[in-house]
Amino acid sequence: MRLLSLFADRLRAALDGSVREGLTPYTAERDAMRAELDALRREIAALGRDREALQRWLSRRTGPFTGDMTVHEAWARHPRAKEVFARHHLPACPSCAVGADETLAEAAFGYRLSLEDLLGELNAVLRPS
Repeated sequence: MRLLSLFADRLRAALDGSVREGLTPYTAERDAMRAELDALRREIAALGRDREALQRWLSRRTGPFTGDMTVHEAWARHPRAKEVFARHHLPACPSCAVGADETLAEAAFGYRLSLEDLLGELNAVLRPS
């Protein structure tokens, strides 16, 4: 009986380890999303104390795409933004750390794209068809 219990414990530990290994990529993505959400909460809380800054922030969320908008803001701005990014061969990075700080102007420069063309296509998705 003791041997069976020992075998069961080892089997449980092995299965638990393989399940954890299989979840590792998803855990990293979840952690990145949590970090982004926490940063957004802090930003909103700080903006709540400054009415003018809050209005600017809201207009960036609801207004047109601009060069000073971060990559993450662009992705969150409209679901079809990812299609525009794909057409320009920009990496899919809704949860990468760089997208939180990199602006569309910086991304366009880094990938040798015309910022005006990129913004034109992004803003076209906002227009009703």
